[in-house]
Amino acid sequence: MEREDQNKEAKDQDEKAEAEDRYQNMSTRYGLVESAIDDFAKRGGFDDLPGKGKPHKIDDEDVFSSILKKNNYQPPWAELRKEIAADLKRLADNPRSDHELRTELEAVNDKIRTYNRIVPHPMLQKGLVSRANLENAYPKWV
Repeated sequence: MEREDQNKEAKDQDEKAEAEDRYQNMSTRYGLVESAIDDFAKRGGFDDLPGKGKPHKIDDEDVFSSILKKNNYQPPWAELRKEIAADLKRLADNPRSDHELRTELEAVNDKIRTYNRIVPHPMLQKGLVSRANLENAYPKWV
């Protein structure tokens, strides 16, 4: 029994030593990276960045959305939302026969179903559109 305790204690010490070695290696690597960044900055590597010296403007939105907007990227669900809004505006502004309106509303509702499947959060999902709620649907999509 005593021998097992000694073996376990020796094993624990070995594991502790390995963990300290890993920490030292990580610390050294971190120091090397920090040192390289500092050297780069001292040589003026960050001097020609766009917007240097200007305050960073963060929109009222979340940071992720702000970054996407600044880089002119729209996720597929956001592009589809705009497309649906444009379709609803067109349908609300131009009178159609019942058959044409029914056909076009079904096409819009197919897009809404697709939108609801790909939107990243259930709270962003929208309801389907009918003749009765067509006038009120557009503002919800803008």
